[in-house]
Amino acid sequence: MKKLRYLILVFSFLALNSCKNDFLDRNPLDEISEPEFWKTTGDLELYSNSFYQNLPGWAGVGNGFSAMPDNGTDLSLSSTDPSNRLLGNVTIPATSSNSVWFWGNVRKANYFLANVDKASGATSDIDQYKGEGLFFRAYYYFILLKSYGDLPIIDKYISNNDVEYLYKGRDPRNKVVDFMLADLDQAIALLKTKAALTNNNPRINKEAALLLKASIALYEGTWEKYHKGTAYGVEGSTGTVYLEQAAAAAKRLIDDKTLSLHTSYANLFNQTSLSNNPEVILWKQYNFALGNAYGNDLQISWPNRSSYTLFAIRSYLCKDGLPYALSPLYQGDQQLSKLETNRDPRLAATVMVPGDTLSIALSGAVTPFVVPKLTTNNSAVGGYESQKYRIPQIDATTGNFTRNTAKIIMRYAEALLIYAEAKAELGTITQADMDLSINQLRKRKSVNMPELVMSSIVTDPNWPDYGYSLTPVLQEIRRERTVELMNEGFRFDDLMRWRAHALFVGQRPRGAYYEQLLKNAAGNLKVDSENYLDPYFTAVGASGYGFKPERDYLNPIPTDEISVNPNLKPNNPGW
Repeated sequence: MKKLRYLILVFSFLALNSCKNDFLDRNPLDEISEPEFWKTTGDLELYSNSFYQNLPGWAGVGNGFSAMPDNGTDLSLSSTDPSNRLLGNVTIPATSSNSVWFWGNVRKANYFLANVDKASGATSDIDQYKGEGLFFRAYYYFILLKSYGDLPIIDKYISNNDVEYLYKGRDPRNKVVDFMLADLDQAIALLKTKAALTNNNPRINKEAALLLKASIALYEGTWEKYHKGTAYGVEGSTGTVYLEQAAAAAKRLIDDKTLSLHTSYANLFNQTSLSNNPEVILWKQYNFALGNAYGNDLQISWPNRSSYTLFAIRSYLCKDGLPYALSPLYQGDQQLSKLETNRDPRLAATVMVPGDTLSIALSGAVTPFVVPKLTTNNSAVGGYESQKYRIPQIDATTGNFTRNTAKIIMRYAEALLIYAEAKAELGTITQADMDLSINQLRKRKSVNMPELVMSSIVTDPNWPDYGYSLTPVLQEIRRERTVELMNEGFRFDDLMRWRAHALFVGQRPRGAYYEQLLKNAAGNLKVDSENYLDPYFTAVGASGYGFKPERDYLNPIPTDEISVNPNLKPNNPGW
């Protein structure tokens, strides 16, 4: 209990003291002085457990609803204002408390790594916890990298007297990525496999570190490739080295054959436990009975003020493998009742249409879905209400929808997508590579879509215009990533690394066709010239998103941080 009390004090202090200017005028109170601590692997586990609270969960928990992960992008709409970054109305924050510029987690990871080798116990267990510390340091740096680019590399636990580090300038982003990847290489060598970690909600494992390495390398490789020649680029780099590392890390996950795709795409996302799922590498469990701090309000006010966009719906191919503009099977999108007819089954697993199951009572009685909500605070905004993540069975303990939907953080499908994209970006992808990756997703038992054959890709007249040319293979790989990972929280990062502002600058995301069914549900809604719902007209105006490409790909560093440490200058481009 004494150890636990010390840790509670430490983490509370860290949460309140994260800025570098705080380090200059305080004692090192986040150092654990308890003489019995750092003695056993139990101590290591107790401390490292605090890292897990920083893994992504459902947004807005405790508010009575939980926004969908891709809200504010071109795939998902919200009844609240869309993302500030895409709107282009970001301002320089006065203080770090109003920004992502938060270093307390990096400091916490460094403190753990500085002490982990003091413990006694089985070498494999000590290695496991050291690997977790390295994983999380890279994970925290990745969050900062995506927001700010160049960062100071803090590779050790620093005290108040480490002036060289406290006033350190920013290192180039590629050096920061090299630092993260080196951490992950060590973590991969130290961590146990998912199979070796037998508890129901597994800890960070070797597979998770490999996937994080692949994700970071793909992000940086494509960032450097598509931002080359701009203020955001890395001089002399096309991202090739990182793309090669991304492909290699993803290929190792494929070759290890310890993971496999879950047979049902739809059922993958509506579980309360994922402990035995062969596809899920890392997930977060929710238990509302433990209190609001752990409760999941994902479904309590479904549809959670969220809706898919028309662009998202049209991204799905027809069952013959052709895009909607070319397939004779396409039934149009002007009636919700025909939306999913002859389409990729992943669409039916993603969006609600009339006749789907809204709820299943304790008695077994089924209530069908009839029409999206469009007039309340919980409205589906654009008319395309989400099927993904929905558990229709009423929970006997609450008499309402479950509040315990599990959150997937990492899954094997992402590795397959990374491998295909990295190989295609390198220009070295073969049909054999495609069969190992994209076609595995299409062959999933519940999907069963035609395989992607590189030599016979048809030109889609509606391929997205990214502002630059792409090969047909890359267009289709990006499409596959879009539909496979729909509303899982990847889209904003993809738009940033692809330098894809041409997709949304001056545009407004559209919703469903305003058919009579929707007019009966809510009259006089704003529509565009083609009669599709235009829910963001008021939020962004007739001119659409005001994202400024010369400025808004990175966040500005807060004013107070630069005032305290002038070596952080210059601020990011455009600021």
